[in-house]
Amino acid sequence: MSDPLSVAASIAGLISITVEAVKFLSPYVSAANETPQIAAHVYSEIQSTQVILMGLQSLIKNLASAKAQHAALIGVNQVVTVLTDGVLLYSELHKELQSLRAKDGMEKVPLRGRLQWAWKESTFITLLSRLQSFKSSMTLVLMILQSCLSHSGRTAKEHQEQLSNNVQVLLDTNEALSRRIMNIENALDTQTITSRRTSILPPSASSPQDTTQPSISETIAVSIGTNNKLVTSKFDFEDDLESSHVYRRALRDTMDCSIRSSIARSYNWSVFSDLSLGDISVMSFIALPIYQDDITNTEHYDFGEEATYTSETPGPVMYQPLLVKCLEIKLKMLAIPGMQKYFDETPYPDDDPLHLWLVLRAAMPLLILAQGLGPSTNMNIDPPKDISRSNKKRIVLWFAQYCHVSFNIQRSKLITVEDLMGSNNHGFFRVISLFSIITEDLCLTVPLINHLSIVEATADAQPLELRKLLFEQRQFIQNLDELLEIRDRLEMGMKSILHNFRYLATLHIAFLFRIERNLFRSPGEQEWTPAFQFLLRNIHIEAVSHVTGRTARNSIEDWLRAGDLRDKDKITALLRRCLDLMPTRHRRVSALFAFSQYLKSQPLVSSDQIKDSNEARSALSEIVVQLQDDTESNDTDVAVEELKRRMQDWKGIDPDNLGELILSKTVFVVKNSKRKLD
Repeated sequence: MSDPLSVAASIAGLISITVEAVKFLSPYVSAANETPQIAAHVYSEIQSTQVILMGLQSLIKNLASAKAQHAALIGVNQVVTVLTDGVLLYSELHKELQSLRAKDGMEKVPLRGRLQWAWKESTFITLLSRLQSFKSSMTLVLMILQSCLSHSGRTAKEHQEQLSNNVQVLLDTNEALSRRIMNIENALDTQTITSRRTSILPPSASSPQDTTQPSISETIAVSIGTNNKLVTSKFDFEDDLESSHVYRRALRDTMDCSIRSSIARSYNWSVFSDLSLGDISVMSFIALPIYQDDITNTEHYDFGEEATYTSETPGPVMYQPLLVKCLEIKLKMLAIPGMQKYFDETPYPDDDPLHLWLVLRAAMPLLILAQGLGPSTNMNIDPPKDISRSNKKRIVLWFAQYCHVSFNIQRSKLITVEDLMGSNNHGFFRVISLFSIITEDLCLTVPLINHLSIVEATADAQPLELRKLLFEQRQFIQNLDELLEIRDRLEMGMKSILHNFRYLATLHIAFLFRIERNLFRSPGEQEWTPAFQFLLRNIHIEAVSHVTGRTARNSIEDWLRAGDLRDKDKITALLRRCLDLMPTRHRRVSALFAFSQYLKSQPLVSSDQIKDSNEARSALSEIVVQLQDDTESNDTDVAVEELKRRMQDWKGIDPDNLGELILSKTVFVVKNSKRKLD
């Protein structure tokens, strides 16, 4: 008999199966008018489950990276039970899908295909319910292990209770699964337990007078819901003996599998009974009670696989996307009385960043937020009846001062009227940064917490390489933002050398918002071309920044060498920090190349994915070419862009046809004479 299926192999296999199932169902779903409703529902569940499994896979590979107090909330037996059910479930689903006719390239679903779906509708309805249950449990496991947000510690206990209930219901309604789980007691390889030299008290310790025999699901639930504290010492050689394949197979093959004879041992139904994920160093080694003969889709699994553990395995990237940050701020504001109507009256509710920005620009929500942050706050400003632009400016200035006084926010971190009321993405980035600080301690209701947790778990389920690339893009923007903060603290004659970085920050914040949207899509739905084509259309801004940046770097080095600086120590430290933060062409090209390599490495299933990947990498190549072009751009390009932005109405005139833009401190215009420059 083959080795049992490991946790690592089960998750990897399930991901492979979901990819194949999505590929099979996608043509049906694409034919929207002809799609059987049950097919669309099954497709949706499989696709979202795939994302969750990918996130869980990255955590299982490096379980030590999860917070110990969160890992301790999940029983090993719970994970084993849910994954065992998942493998068996997807085996049944795979068998049913194979019995259907694969849809060809025709636009409509053929009559035979519709009849097949109709005949099997009741079967797929049952499978759909189990798919939803499996996804729910896997999502809970992932959310408990995630610890990026401040609220995660408060809600992990609630998620633990939901997970326990899910497992209880699963065992109550699936007698076959309960029996299978009872035969698992020797499936654990003891090398996975960290410094553990104890074993469960043998069955003989049970009271002989106790003849009450509960159902299988009830007895298994005892060990799932509680920790068994009965332990006894054991000899060292027992570890090696019990972990050997020969011992495990012999015991399994001679085990009495009748329900009634195994009841006596059910209180200690496995050596997992008192173990949580916090006790396990490498979860991947743990085996499930599943063998090759048990399932029909064995080609997707590697039986007997043993994960190779290394202490150098990188931990997850602790990166909260800007889109998630905007959603978190929005949900916290919605929990404040009186705030709901402003969000209801504002357009674009599905676009969280834009929706939030438009609500805040109404100004009155700032006063409501201040009252929600501190009910005893002295509102030394009267809410105006007429919300004119001048009144909005007054409220924004009051709110900035309120944040400075009440939250001790540095003045460099405060927002300006232009940040909130303007159309500059960098300004909104500063708004997000401030509001994330002042709303940190605001609480959310349970439904809102669950919504935010699911969104966060979906993002964290994406591949580590992708999250790392987005983290580096976010860090690039943070560096630009710090450069601009330093600019405001430099001497007047030094400020101009860093001015162009504002345009670069605005560009890359818009670019980051575009690529982050793929964090909330399954791999098959991700679209990279629009984001990189947007960057390509505006890459001249970054190209100019490298030219002006080189000039700025030379100026800073000259000032540092001269040493003739007012408040020398302070300005010297700021200038040296500028040199550390300023982007270089080499770093930017390397980051873009890494993104291109990531896209190239991704498995492509559909023709749409192949087209998107090719076009995105083509745009990336062109971006790199333009960044590496040493032809110095005209220094007036950025000034012209700013002039275009500030001019409200060009009256039909094309500014690009006006000729050369004159850059000079003073222009003297004499009647009936040529222009003279000073």
